[in-house]
Amino acid sequence: MKIQNIYYTVTSLRSLFIQIVFTVNALYYVVDANLNALQLVLIGTILEATIFLFEIPTGLIADHFGRKRSLFIGTLIIGIAHVFEGTFPSFWSIAIASGLWGIGWTFISGAEEAWIADELNGKDLNSVFLKGAQFESLGQFLGILISVCLATLFSVKISIIIAGIMLILLSLGAFLIMPETKFIKVTHSKDITTIRHLFITIRDGANQIRGNTILISLAVITVLWGLASEGYDRLWGARFIEDFHLSEETSVYWFGAFYAFTFLLNMIILKYIERHIHKNYSVILLITNSLLTIMVLIFAFSSYFTLAIITYLMASTLRKVYYPISSTMTNERLASKGRATALSMFGQLDAIGQIVGGPIIGVIALYTSISYGIASSALLILPIILCLFVMIKKEN
Repeated sequence: MKIQNIYYTVTSLRSLFIQIVFTVNALYYVVDANLNALQLVLIGTILEATIFLFEIPTGLIADHFGRKRSLFIGTLIIGIAHVFEGTFPSFWSIAIASGLWGIGWTFISGAEEAWIADELNGKDLNSVFLKGAQFESLGQFLGILISVCLATLFSVKISIIIAGIMLILLSLGAFLIMPETKFIKVTHSKDITTIRHLFITIRDGANQIRGNTILISLAVITVLWGLASEGYDRLWGARFIEDFHLSEETSVYWFGAFYAFTFLLNMIILKYIERHIHKNYSVILLITNSLLTIMVLIFAFSSYFTLAIITYLMASTLRKVYYPISSTMTNERLASKGRATALSMFGQLDAIGQIVGGPIIGVIALYTSISYGIASSALLILPIILCLFVMIKKEN
C-alpha cells in the first residue's frame, strides 16, 4: 500500500471513530451528565491544559523514539478515554477522560504530520494534507451516520463506548501496517545529559519558528485562534438544546444532520481550494475569518431556529478551512529534523489560548447567557483578522 494511502486510511478511520463521539457528546454532557455552561467550558479547559503540559514532552518522544510509536500510544489513550467517559456520566469522570484525551492527542499532534512529511521527503505536502483533510471529512461524515444509528438503536453512552473500543483496535492495526523508513532520530553526544539535550531540542524547534516571519505570524494567530475557539466549541450544543428546547431524541437527529451538512460543505470547499487556489493561503484565511465573525454573531443572537441552523453550518464550515491551510503553511517552512517538536509548540500555543479564553467565555455565559458567551468568542476573532492583514503586507 502506498504511503499516502496508509496515511489517508489511518487518519480517516480515526476521524470516523472520534466523530461517533463528537456527534453526541454535546448532548451527552448537557442531558446525561447535566453540566452547566461553566462546566462545559471547563471540560475543554482541562483538555487544553493537558495538551499544554504534554505537547513538548510527547513531541520529543516522537523525535527520539519514532513517530509510529507516538501515534500508537496516542490513539490507544484516546480510545481508553472514550470508554471511561461513556461508562460514567458525571462531571469528574468526563473531566478525567478529557485529561486523558488531551494527553493522547499530544502523542498524535505533530507526529502524524512529521511522519508523512518524512516518508514523502517533504514533497507534495500541499496535495497530501488537503486530500487528507477531505478523507478525514469523509470518515467524519460516515461517523455521523453510524453515531446516529448507534444512539437510536442503543443509547448515546453506548455509542461513545463502542467508538472507544474501535479506537483501541485501530491503534493496534495502525502500528502493524505503518512503515517508518525515513525517520531521523534526534541524537546527542555522550557528554551531554538527556535533560540538557531535551532543552537543546526545544531551543532548536523555537529557532525554526523565530527565524521565519511567517511562522511568527502563524504562532500569534494560533494563540488568538485558541482564545476564540474554545467557548464556541463547548457552547453551541447548549445553545440549541436550551434556547430552542430540543429533546434528547430530537437532538440526536438534529446534531447528526448539522455535522453531516458541515462536512459535506467542508469537502466541497477544500476540493475547490486544492484545484483552484495555490499559495494565496493568507488571503483565504482573512476572508474565512471575516465571514466567520459575522456568522457566529448572528448564530449567537438569532431567535429563529432556521437562521440559527444556517449560520451555525456556515460558521462550522468556515472554521474547518483553517486547520489544513495553516498546517500546509507551517510544514512548508519547517526542516525535517525536529519537525515534530516545532509542530508540538504550535499545539501548545493553541492550548495556551484555549486555557485562557475558555474560562473567561464560560464565566460570561454562566452569569449572562449562552448567547453572550458565544458572541464573545466571535469578538475574539477580530485580532486574528488584524494579524492576517499584517501577514499579507509582509508577504507582498
